Amino acid sequence: MPDKLKSSAPGLLVLSTTLAAVMALFIAGCSKLQEATGVPPPSTTAGTEIDDSMLATSVKSALLAHPDVKSLDIEIETRKGEVQLSGFVDNQAQIDRAIAVTREVPGVKRIENKVSLGARR
Repeated sequence: MPDKLKSSAPGLLVLSTTLAAVMALFIAGCSKLQEATGVPPPSTTAGTEIDDSMLATSVKSALLAHPDVKSLDIEIETRKGEVQLSGFVDNQAQIDRAIAVTREVPGVKRIENKVSLGARR
């Protein structure tokens, strides 16, 4: 029996070493907090999406309340408190008024004006 143990000892040593290495790799792999995928983490959450929708609604309502702004031809997009106005109006005074009205809405951090003069194409 001692000869049998001597011949299986190297095999047992290889098996236990391999098992230890596999377990070490498994533990190391499981302990990673975040795997680098090359894709940036999402920059918005459901909460910011809702906040942006509410802000866009507030801006649109404020613009609709002013008769000197052709607000039906102005589109509003929001992202993290930044408001983009786009569309077409009749004159520069309407653009200026739309920006001023938007600036007064609580939650607006920045305004990007892409409103153009002229008829909708």
